[in-house]
Amino acid sequence: MKTFKIAKHYIITMKKMEGEKMKKILALLLVVVMTVFMFAACNSGTSEGDKTTGGETSATTQETGGDKADEKPADEGAASGEKFKVGFAFYNLSNPVWAEVVEEAKRYGESLGMEVTYVDAGQDSSVQVSQIENFIQSGMDAICILAIDPTSVEDVAKKAMDAGIIVTDYSRGLENCYTTLTLDPIKTGTALVELAAKWIREKYGDNEFEWAHLDIPTVEVGVIQGQQIEKHMKELFPNSKLVANAATLTVEQGQKNTENILQAHPNLRVILSQSAGGGVGGNEAIKAAIDPSEYDDYGLFSIDATEQEVLNIINGDPQKGSISLGGGALHGRMLIDSINDLRNGKEVPKIVALPTQEVTKENAQQFYDEVYGKK
Repeated sequence: MKTFKIAKHYIITMKKMEGEKMKKILALLLVVVMTVFMFAACNSGTSEGDKTTGGETSATTQETGGDKADEKPADEGAASGEKFKVGFAFYNLSNPVWAEVVEEAKRYGESLGMEVTYVDAGQDSSVQVSQIENFIQSGMDAICILAIDPTSVEDVAKKAMDAGIIVTDYSRGLENCYTTLTLDPIKTGTALVELAAKWIREKYGDNEFEWAHLDIPTVEVGVIQGQQIEKHMKELFPNSKLVANAATLTVEQGQKNTENILQAHPNLRVILSQSAGGGVGGNEAIKAAIDPSEYDDYGLFSIDATEQEVLNIINGDPQKGSISLGGGALHGRMLIDSINDLRNGKEVPKIVALPTQEVTKENAQQFYDEVYGKK
């Protein structure tokens, strides 16, 4: 009712207005009305726009979150620019193969963004345990162990794994590790005898001969391999006579042991060595004891086919052959590859077997060119 009276009052007032005065008032009212409508329209448009924009942002956030959920977590060290740290806890790095392993692991690891450190425990298991403890405390991301005594490092290896460290084993059959790179002792022992047998038959046929065994009695795998060598030699050559055994890992041991054996058994012409130390050191000892014209009368055979052993064969030295397990350089790369796969969440077999190959004068040059010639 009140609204009606107000409207009526405006109408009466309007009727009293005349001429130009009416026109001015109407124009003013029109401007006011248009301004009000424009302001209302602007407010309404902004509100709708805010709602639309807010919806689009929410959808985008959900899509991005979905993409991240599908991605595998990146390596934190790589993301921060830090190198992935790997420690090699080895022993007796005077063994040429093992020295080659860690040197190649360091070189190859660097190409994959790793910082590789290696230590040598000598022959002391307690020192090796302490070295692995130090690796754990220093924040290593991975540790590769060549154990002197596997049982002595099992606890510290488990400690490392519990700390989230990748632990791998080199040829010792550790229980507390993700993967083991190892040889088959029966297979390699048999292969060494078969390699030597070809030369022995040419020289002795079925006749008697003396032979010496540079063995590795300090580790289980070496004992098993050594037993197979002696067993298979007896099977193939029942008239042969084993006159000496000598524990040999290093070149120095190989040279000294061979010198002593040759002095004690001057008629001995055949030596089988389970290590490159015996191959390299034994070859030098024989060369020092005889005239070069006698090289063909001696047959030294070893396992490992390191660079120097292969060169011995190429040069026509007393060393006549070697069983390659891929060589230390290959082992180093295989160990790093396993660690890198584990680092990136890939599955790695629990046991990775080493390859075997005979190296003799017939293929030594080709083998050398393929394995060592591209350094």
